[in-house]
Amino acid sequence: MTLSLRKAFNTARGLALVAVAAGAFGTGCIGLGSSSDDITDVNHTDVERQSIGNCWLYAQASWVESMHLTATGEAFDLSQSYWTYWHWYDQLTNGYSSSDEISTGGNQWTSNRIVLERGVVTEEAFVAEDSQSEMSSRQSTAKSKINAELKTGRLKESAARRDAKLVRQVLNEAWQLQPEVVAYLDTVFGEDGKTTLSQGEVDLTDTPIISANDFAAEYKDRSSGQVELRSTDLATAIADWDTANYPSWGTSVDASRRDFQIRVQRALHDGQPVVITWDVDFNAMESSDNERRGSFNMTTLNESGKPGRQGGHMTVLEDYEAETEAYGLLKAGETLDPDNEEDAAKLEALLEPSTSIKFFRIKNSWGAFRDDRASAPGFPGYHDLYMDYLTGPIKWCPSEDNKTNENCRGDSVPLNSVMLPPGY
Repeated sequence: MTLSLRKAFNTARGLALVAVAAGAFGTGCIGLGSSSDDITDVNHTDVERQSIGNCWLYAQASWVESMHLTATGEAFDLSQSYWTYWHWYDQLTNGYSSSDEISTGGNQWTSNRIVLERGVVTEEAFVAEDSQSEMSSRQSTAKSKINAELKTGRLKESAARRDAKLVRQVLNEAWQLQPEVVAYLDTVFGEDGKTTLSQGEVDLTDTPIISANDFAAEYKDRSSGQVELRSTDLATAIADWDTANYPSWGTSVDASRRDFQIRVQRALHDGQPVVITWDVDFNAMESSDNERRGSFNMTTLNESGKPGRQGGHMTVLEDYEAETEAYGLLKAGETLDPDNEEDAAKLEALLEPSTSIKFFRIKNSWGAFRDDRASAPGFPGYHDLYMDYLTGPIKWCPSEDNKTNENCRGDSVPLNSVMLPPGY
């Protein structure tokens, strides 16, 4: 097709293994500067690398950072560790966790709630070492320490987990937070963490915490039928953006799916950071040096002969490639200028019902330079999701211990949903 893509590589800031967990809906995740044309490009910040199953928070960060970059021209390095800390606090103190392991999974609604209640901070302000590396190793070590506390330590008993002050103390130690970090958290949220930003006026003076109401965000709005620019705040964006589910059945499913694609295409044409939730099967990921390298596709999955490791995942879209009747194949990574007459006609042709999407390109949270996570050619940290894979269906066998694929639970359509701006 062509929306312009990243024209420069990200700098990889560190290496380590990524965790692969179960589904993104409340269980887990399988674990570049702007171009010259702001109309058809998504403003993305650097690719980062998850170390535990919290892809949904990395997707949230990519979405928020993109809207903030568009609003201010400045890249804000959000701390996913900060949100993870409060996610674990909520699990422990609200009785969500009765097991001896903390859950790292969540969804868009959980991340939105955390942002509204706890705001945002930079990586430097919460775990300083996160700002120096592509991957947060602190998240992995904190998880191990919390799980040890749940199994045999101070949080083994359910009564202890209801002691919010104790939970905060254990979390602070597990995360190895510096005294000044603990101090500002105590000042804003109390030693028991029960005060939240959504409860009313909370004084954030002299702290690095920024409320969602005060964090700049800019995005497009088509609610009126015309494209309007909304220069507002993150809290408003959370209220405005909405989820659209991919049609999976019905007599007119093909037409419904094409309508769904067109909605996504319009958002990408307008440079919007569309969040996508999808199912991963690693046997569908092409690692060979050919035209499918870095993609998830049915050809590769079928050639493997069986399902691989699977789980849910959340990422943010960047680009796509499609076949049009009027212009043939329009490739991802090649800029179309809407102010150019021919390019404008191509952009319109891309939205025709007869157009066939080949793949959508995503900004991922698996790191920029990894042989085991082959990236789209020329775009380290980005992957291509072919429509034949997203539509499937594929056999669904989500278990890390599933060596013989004996626990398959029927079929799955890998594309679950997207989150779109208002009016799309």
